[in-house]
Amino acid sequence: MNALLTRAVRFFWSRFFLLVVCLAAWTEWLCATWVLVDLTDLRPGPVAHAVAFLALLAINLDVRRRPVTTTARSRRLRRIYTAAALTSLFGAALLLVNTVVWTGVWTLVSLVPSPTPWITTDTLVSLAARSGTVGLGVVAATIVYGYTLGARQLRIRDLDVTLRGLPGAFDGLRVAQISDVHLGPYMDAAEVAAYVDRVNELAPDLVVITGDITDGLWHAHETFPALGGLRARFGVVAILGNHDVYTGADDVVAALREHTDFVVLVDEAHTIDDAGARLHVVGLSDLGLDWARGVREHPALPGLAATIDDDEPAILLSHRPDLFGQAVAHGFDLVLSGHTHGGQIALPWFGERAPSMAHFMTRFPRGTFRDGSSTLHVNLGLGVTALPVRVFTPREVTLITLNEAQGEQPRCNESV
Repeated sequence: MNALLTRAVRFFWSRFFLLVVCLAAWTEWLCATWVLVDLTDLRPGPVAHAVAFLALLAINLDVRRRPVTTTARSRRLRRIYTAAALTSLFGAALLLVNTVVWTGVWTLVSLVPSPTPWITTDTLVSLAARSGTVGLGVVAATIVYGYTLGARQLRIRDLDVTLRGLPGAFDGLRVAQISDVHLGPYMDAAEVAAYVDRVNELAPDLVVITGDITDGLWHAHETFPALGGLRARFGVVAILGNHDVYTGADDVVAALREHTDFVVLVDEAHTIDDAGARLHVVGLSDLGLDWARGVREHPALPGLAATIDDDEPAILLSHRPDLFGQAVAHGFDLVLSGHTHGGQIALPWFGERAPSMAHFMTRFPRGTFRDGSSTLHVNLGLGVTALPVRVFTPREVTLITLNEAQGEQPRCNESV
């Protein structure tokens, strides 16, 4: 039974985007039909439904097959079409909720012996149809916001963290974390240069990049030098993420070493030594089961932890946050991760624990988590992937101040 479930889960995640494409074709026609019936009372027949669905499915599959590294015009068209598909997916979910709510209202009204004369079945159906159409408009407006203003929002998150054994020379050390830059179609040289300037304005002592640096290398001669403009007293330390692995881990490392002066860690430890004061930065390779599922234990971590003296502080960089428990067991007080992008789309008003798609990927979808004296921070990412949209999930640069103050809890402040 467990083996069957494992195979089913593996099949689902390996075919996830294909399933989403098929679902999008159905929801696109569902939403279009809903509005058509509500506003015009035209009701397509079974043949029209079948033809429309198959046509939309063919278009969706064609868009999915087209590479995103083509012309700027094709990328703009892809953005428009994916925005429509995304609107339909969330719109269909809203229509489902709308239908359930109005069905409940109709059920309650039907139980009343003598309801108000104007409350008829036809009235309730009309109200349900109109509220669904209005809801689709709200969803569409939210997605438009996510592709425009939401996608441009940047948050600087300030985080104070205590590290056991932190030398006095490093008390107050400022570490800037960026993650999931995704250089490529949705992050060109000019855009990343602007973010680099913003990070440099923070005057960090150390910069760390927690993976997914690039999507492909066709643009590396322009984008990598722009990212290489990051400046810090103790330099820039980077690890790779799953997209870097897809691109080719060795090739990405070689390109980074050619175009930047970053320290790239692949299951390695880097020691910052300031007049005898030592701080270790440990970087792990990405070993995820697929794009969504991480691993809870990394085979290289025990050996790397054993090389660090117990009385010396260390920061662990892991693209995926799932192995936080293993990191705690090996004495790491600070783990920095990314990967989830915070889901890119989340509900408002919930802060760090906002429900989002990232909750399907990991127990640590976004924000800061604690286990005893250990802290995990999951960065929301600087770039985007698949869909260039962010709804209530801004791009993030985290500025972490390290201190040695026994018993003090880390404080997390946010600024936009």
